[in-house]
Parts: sequence; C-alpha cells; structure tokens
Amino acid sequence: MPRFTYNFPAGLPLKPGDEDAPLPLVLRHIEQLKPLLRRNSDVIAFMEAGFVGAWGEWHHSTSGLDSPEAKRVVLEALLKALPASRFIALRYQRDKVAGPQAARIGHHNDCFLAAREDWGTYRGSDAEIDAQKAELAADNRVVPQGGETCNDGVEAQPYIQCPHAVSELKRLHWSQLNADYHPGVLGLWRKQGCYGEIARRLGYRLRLVSGSFPEVAAAGGVFEGSVLVANDGFAAPYNRRGVELVLRHRESRRETILPLREDPRQWSSGETRKVVIRTPLPAALAPGTYDLLLNLPDPELRRRPQYNIRLANRGTWEAKTGYNRLLTSVTVLPPHR
Repeated sequence: MPRFTYNFPAGLPLKPGDEDAPLPLVLRHIEQLKPLLRRNSDVIAFMEAGFVGAWGEWHHSTSGLDSPEAKRVVLEALLKALPASRFIALRYQRDKVAGPQAARIGHHNDCFLAAREDWGTYRGSDAEIDAQKAELAADNRVVPQGGETCNDGVEAQPYIQCPHAVSELKRLHWSQLNADYHPGVLGLWRKQGCYGEIARRLGYRLRLVSGSFPEVAAAGGVFEGSVLVANDGFAAPYNRRGVELVLRHRESRRETILPLREDPRQWSSGETRKVVIRTPLPAALAPGTYDLLLNLPDPELRRRPQYNIRLANRGTWEAKTGYNRLLTSVTVLPPHR
C-alpha cells in the first residue's frame, strides 16, 4: 500500500523543511513513477493518494495543494498512473469526485477513533457525522478502507475501547490497519482482548461451511454441486479474484481446472454465499477417483500461490499449490455412449 510524501513532520504546526512540492513538480513526479507503478501493480493492494500536505495526508499543504482544484488534478493524474485494476485511497471522503472513476476510489482514515470527528476526518453535528459514516459504509462494500489509529488521549477514550472499536471496524468494512501505530491504542486492544479478533477479521475471512457434490460423474457430462462460503471478516475482497474447481486424479496427480462464474468481491461481510457449480467435464477426462479442491487465485499472480486466498478452515490449505482442499472426491466414469 504505497504512499508518496514530500515530508514527515514531527507534528503540527509545520516547520521549515516540512514543505510539499508545487503542483507542476507533483505532476511530473507522478508521470515519472507511472512505469514503476504499472510494472509492479500486481503486488499493490491499493495506493494511498499521498503527495499533498503533511505526511501526504491531503491537509496543511505549503504549496496550495489542499485546494479542491489542485486535489482534483492530482487525483486524476494518480488514476491515470495506476492501471484500472487498482484503487486510489483518499484521506477524506469529501475529496472524492463524481464520475466514472469514482468506483476506483477507496479511503484511508489515519486518525481512526481519535475523537468524535476523528480529528477532521468527519465534519459537522453528530447526525451529519453519522450520515457521512453511513455513506462511507455503503461505499466500502466495494472499495478498500484502510488507515491507522493516532490518539489514545482523553478525547479518544470513549471510542478506542474494544466494543466500540470492533463495532466501527465492522460497520465501515475495514480491510487494513497499521500494526505499528498508535502503540497506546494497540496496547489497549491487547489488554482488553480484542486485538486478535481485529487481526483475524480485517478484510475478508472466508470460511467453507459445507459442500454438496455427486459421488459419481461421467466424463463429457455436466458436473453439478455447490459450496457454502461464509465471510466472517469486516470486508469483502476488493481486487479481482478467480474461482476455480480443481479435480486432481488421485493416482496420476494430473489436475483439471474448471473456471466458475463467481466473483468473490460479491461475497459480502457477515454473509454466507452459496456457490453453485454447474460445469461441463472434458470428454477426454481419464476415469478414476479425483480429489476436489477450490482455488481462489489472483489473476495477476498465477505463478505465486502464496497470493491465493486461503480459507479460514483447519486442514484444508495447500501451501505449495495455493489450493483449498474440499476434503471430498468424485469418481469419474467413461463418457456415456
């Protein structure tokens, strides 16, 4: 989750040496970074907008970059620099622009739970803040939400306690949280016992509930079955993923991969999804017993199984292949004549 910034001040107000860059230089730097970002986009989860203001957080710009007009220009340049398959995360929801590119804009809150309004993340009355969070919660069903905590002082105490923290992470569909900052908040979560739950549930946490498969199928016929997948995480996957049923011959170990018409980005937090499988088997499929596995690959990292989605079940993950064993098999018969 890269972010580029011209400064990293010790705090506010800014001091000499904490300046950011003028707009023409920012645009030139983004253009220079474009080949690097595109070449490495396969391992970028999402990119925080950066460049503008203190810590690249889109406030306190010494070059006037925190004006709506300048922010729009920088955002458009970043969207063009990254391939269309990747998101740009903004510090402030209010800076999101309308239009066809809006679907590629996520969020990062770098003062999560710091105070009533998260130190400028939200604005207005309690009712207005609640409305902003409701809009964000809807948006975050399909875009990433990340960030960090930044305060454990008096203002933060009503909000950083475990029950409220877990509730807000769930409500706003958080996918990522800084594991190093703020140490006081993270220490409180460890003390109160919710740190482990938060670590497990950030992003998606997909769990196989059950499966239904035939015991026997014929090569050249239609294979039908289903699996139930629960998402116990705070969010759904936001980058594209494949879904494949893998048949592995128990003796020869030869694998047959059957792509399924499913999109894990629609496997929403707190829901259980029935994945219906109805796919033809190759007529040339050799008779025998086949173990069944589920593969959820990253289409841009097919040769790196460590980037496949690992289900949250015990005894199902194959680290070498990146497959999830369904712990069942099917006997394939010769084609019907």
